[in-house]
Amino acid sequence: MPGIGVITNPRSRINKRDPSHMRRLGYLLGSRGAAEATRSLDDLYRVAEEFKRVEIDVLGINGGDGTIHHTLTAFIRTYGDQPLPLIALLRGGTMNTIANSLGIKGNPPKLLFELADRYHNHDAFDVFEHPILSIGDAYGYIFGSGLLYNFLEAYYATGRPSPVMAARLLAKACLSAMIGGRFARRVTRRFHARVIVDGDAWAREDFVTVTAATVEQLGFGFKPFYRVGERPDAFPVLGIHPPSPLAIATELPRVRMGRPIRRDKVIDTLAREVRFEAEQIEYIVDGDLYTAKGSLRVGLGPKLRMVRLTGQAQDALPVSPSARALPPVGREAREAKDAPPA
Repeated sequence: MPGIGVITNPRSRINKRDPSHMRRLGYLLGSRGAAEATRSLDDLYRVAEEFKRVEIDVLGINGGDGTIHHTLTAFIRTYGDQPLPLIALLRGGTMNTIANSLGIKGNPPKLLFELADRYHNHDAFDVFEHPILSIGDAYGYIFGSGLLYNFLEAYYATGRPSPVMAARLLAKACLSAMIGGRFARRVTRRFHARVIVDGDAWAREDFVTVTAATVEQLGFGFKPFYRVGERPDAFPVLGIHPPSPLAIATELPRVRMGRPIRRDKVIDTLAREVRFEAEQIEYIVDGDLYTAKGSLRVGLGPKLRMVRLTGQAQDALPVSPSARALPPVGREAREAKDAPPA
């Protein structure tokens, strides 16, 4: 039975650019793991059920931020009260904001080789716990409304999502803000909602964005969530409300350096729970766009046990699965131990 299960998004930028990439990942796993390319949510839940049945020890996720969000949502729902396997992020996406924020560097083959090599050789993993947000009926690391939703909507509308395109749009928004242009007004379209934090309603109901996260970064190295980890039972929430697009643009250098936004432009707090009430709530979860009607709850989800990978494996060249001759691991080891002698 597989000790490592890998979920791959075949539509991620790196996998679409090089379809053989997924086959190489499967080869790196050899006969002691399973790599599954999921093409739909039904596929993803089917694989989650199968991985739960065979009791994988480690779940690898090869894809970007959206793939991580959908995969963890499916596995948290599928496993229920049963502990999840260790989680290993293998990057493989366009931006990899979550992996970057958690300090995971490298490319998918090197990361998977490091994971498989350590697992097969029974070397100890560097494991750390990190919480995830519960957002409506889903799970993710970054929640955002207003500006974040508007910017990503414009980004996806280009039909050419890439780091270069995102950088161009960011530059365009900043230049547009300087002259009071149409694009800046479009991406800074205000977010209107009643915001209730730990039972107390905010006096203000008009924002450029309300955003929350359990990771420090938002993309491109911007670090608005500098209070992540300040309290184990809470997460940072920002209600940003500058009066103009230019006032937003002038705060970007501070956010890039991980410094607080000026107090007259933000409500900056920690929360255990945030509730939004509005006729329509447009929001993002880890880069994916959603709409809720009437109300939405954001709170702390479970703490996940994550594997810290470095991508610094000594040899990332796969060897033949038949040449590994490894002892049984995970569920195989337990079954072998209980089996009667031949």
